[in-house]
Amino acid sequence: MAALHIRLLGEFRFVYDDKQIVAIRQMRQQTLLAYLLLHRHTPHLRQQIAFLFWPDNSEAQAHTNLRQLLHHIRRVWPDLDDFVQIDDRVLHWKADVSFTLDVMEFETRLEQAANAVRSQQFNVVHVALQEAVALYGGELLPGNYEEWLLSERERLRQRLLDALEQLALFLESRRDYEQAIHYADQLLRADPLQEITYQHLMRLHALNGDRSGALRTYHVCASLL
Repeated sequence: MAALHIRLLGEFRFVYDDKQIVAIRQMRQQTLLAYLLLHRHTPHLRQQIAFLFWPDNSEAQAHTNLRQLLHHIRRVWPDLDDFVQIDDRVLHWKADVSFTLDVMEFETRLEQAANAVRSQQFNVVHVALQEAVALYGGELLPGNYEEWLLSERERLRQRLLDALEQLALFLESRRDYEQAIHYADQLLRADPLQEITYQHLMRLHALNGDRSGALRTYHVCASLL
């Protein structure tokens, strides 16, 4: 089976057999595939998905919409059935297929970091957190405002913020102030209304001997807040 590489963070991107499937442009097509991927450990009744995606339609119309949506996805990606179990009752991303998913890799690195903290392997923590932050290419499926997606988007965003904060604190403890400032800056860009982050960044600039940087951060904080 050809390799499948999927990105949902910052953009929707399916690369199959070394070719990007650019035809999956319709938002609802992207959302259905993302839903199956993000809930890949659970089979989903067609009735549940139809109601989730078309809550304002009649049951019959919602089922028709789902059937048509699957037909359209299959037209632009004929190998859909190799990856998704589709029958009269359920839809389920198959457990035995090989693929990469940026969300899965992001969370795997965070779990590696958490396990390394428990075993006090702090160099492993550092590397795993850096890799997790690098994998986060942006918010989950930007421009999509399905209700179920908003909570998942915020959950992943909070995990990114936690990772950035941990990195900044870890690097400060190693007196690597320049790298700590780099991740504290990223944290501020991702969440610019947290006063405690400005305080941390001012401290890092001061520790790095950059008084003007500390003052500049203070003025940005005062102006914004």
